Amino acid sequence: MSFQWNTRFSSECPEVPGPPVWFFLLMFVVVECVALVTVDPWHSKGAIDVQSVVRYLVVVPLLCWFAFSCLLYKLFYDIPATQAAAYNAERWHEITGWQHASRRGVAVLDSVILTPEPDVAQRMLKLEGTPPENPGKVMMLGDIGTADGSRLHALLVALLAPLAVSLTRAVASDSFDIVIQCDDGDMRPDVQSAWSKAGLPGQPRVRWIENSLDAGFADQWFEADKPRYWYEHDKTPRYRLLLAWHLHREDQEVTQATPESESEAAVALLLGSPTLMYEKPKLKHQAWLLRQITGEADQADQLLGLLLNAKQVPEGTIRHFWYSRLKGLAQHASLGAVRESALKVEQHALDPAIGPQAPVARWLLQALAAKMAQFGQGAQLVALPHSQGISFNVVAKERAPVDVPWKEQYDYDTMLIPELLGLLSAWGACMLGFPKGWNDGDTFITCVCAGAFIVLFLYRCRAKLPAVLEGIGDFIGGVIEEIFFSWRR
Repeated sequence: MSFQWNTRFSSECPEVPGPPVWFFLLMFVVVECVALVTVDPWHSKGAIDVQSVVRYLVVVPLLCWFAFSCLLYKLFYDIPATQAAAYNAERWHEITGWQHASRRGVAVLDSVILTPEPDVAQRMLKLEGTPPENPGKVMMLGDIGTADGSRLHALLVALLAPLAVSLTRAVASDSFDIVIQCDDGDMRPDVQSAWSKAGLPGQPRVRWIENSLDAGFADQWFEADKPRYWYEHDKTPRYRLLLAWHLHREDQEVTQATPESESEAAVALLLGSPTLMYEKPKLKHQAWLLRQITGEADQADQLLGLLLNAKQVPEGTIRHFWYSRLKGLAQHASLGAVRESALKVEQHALDPAIGPQAPVARWLLQALAAKMAQFGQGAQLVALPHSQGISFNVVAKERAPVDVPWKEQYDYDTMLIPELLGLLSAWGACMLGFPKGWNDGDTFITCVCAGAFIVLFLYRCRAKLPAVLEGIGDFIGGVIEEIFFSWRR
């Protein structure tokens, strides 16, 4: 199910005002007046019975007043306040859940970038040297030699070797896989060979995705990772190495006469899943690749507006805008959307810097933006072509926290105190008002009060019962799953 960027939330329910104190005092006076009129504790033919006076003019009216007070408090304040608190709490969870989902993504733990021009990101941001300028020039990776007669093998070793320390730690977690995306088809045997050549431990699972697939940072890339049953957990590995590259064929002559050709490039991204970052919030990382928004190119202004309204990061922290492989309407619409927005960013086009780009640019651009976010250059906005038209996403060192405050009135819950006190007061008034020893009437009144309390308890907790039953089911399912896998091992 796709994420809804334009979700609208209902307004907050106003706080219910508490009942005035004078109302309860007035009601006490009324109850005492009724007691004076209806009760005759003064015996006309004898001495005054002090015990009857205390019972019928003090204790019983006080209990009746307390019972009526609890009833009125329940009807005119507790019920509306409880409903408002439940509504506002549900609304808060809905908004915060949407904000968490909008900020979902993957963390870039480490990366290796191979481009025809060295230090492309630093130079394009004018941090070091001069910006590269190679418009229309199809370029090759000059520093990639051959190993065993294969440039691909040398390229893979060059991508893996600098990440040896990070990859060794990731493999040791027993939750690691490698995903490759290239235009040469399934190259899993080559990756496994290069892995061994680089001296890395084990033989991790290598998975391949088609070069035409636009993998979402907040999506599951493989159907096998999705839980099959309600009690199963997400099977996405905590560590994932993404390898993407574009190399010219050995027999291809790259000249200006082949405008359809694209420059060589390669990138390796060690990604951390949201689960990993939740379990290890202090794990060192370069940046976050946050959920992207996609849509038709002529709606670029609306897409960018929705992305900025989600406040994945404070809008003022976005300082650079990267784009590549955008042509025609997609390029003009995206540039116009950025220009018309409130963003104050520097624009960086990758194609004029290192030549026409292949699909590997979808990952190359993210890696460059993540490195600049790590270098303290603020959040980065990235625009790329997409199967739906165009995509925007933000790359940031840290995600913005949830900005919906939790208010004290959302916690309102009397835990059946008015009901309990009211029923006890009514029961006590009945017992003292008819002091004839315990009989069937007293038993009936006691059963009615106890039954009423049980019904009120179930009604009050009706919304929590499904969650309690679901929690019990999750616990039992987890135990069964653990026993099953232990038995298989």
